[in-house]
Amino acid sequence: MALLTEADKKNIRCTWAKLFENPEEHGKSIVIKLFTDYPETKKYFKTIPTEGNLQANPLVRFHGRRVMVAVNQVVENLDNWKQACRILDRLADKHRTSHNVEVENFQYIFQVMECVLRNVLGNEFNSRVSTSWKKLFTLLFEQIEETYGSSSQS
Repeated sequence: MALLTEADKKNIRCTWAKLFENPEEHGKSIVIKLFTDYPETKKYFKTIPTEGNLQANPLVRFHGRRVMVAVNQVVENLDNWKQACRILDRLADKHRTSHNVEVENFQYIFQVMECVLRNVLGNEFNSRVSTSWKKLFTLLFEQIEETYGSSSQS
């Protein structure tokens, strides 16, 4: 994991800790923004509503929390990239095989997460922090894309 420096890891951990203080609320914001910015993703959500008062819907909140917990597991394993990859591999495999989610959709959620981070952190989301998160999202997508590629060849 040469792409992330120690400074990048520190930036990610410090800013993530603030977002993860309220995983249900921020996770819900991620899911709702995903639906708003990328309405084509709604087709993948068979068990949660994608229309109506999503702010108040407990299923949206629950799925948002699941997104936050998954990212938190990766952030907790920034120094153990093999474990982070195992987490990502399971996540990618489930989304590919069970939910038939196209790999490009992970780029969408990373873009949405960056927006939510920027909104929550305000001025603290400076260019150094932004660069650190972009590096992490690139690494995550590369790993997910690799899992999709190897899974489809099996």
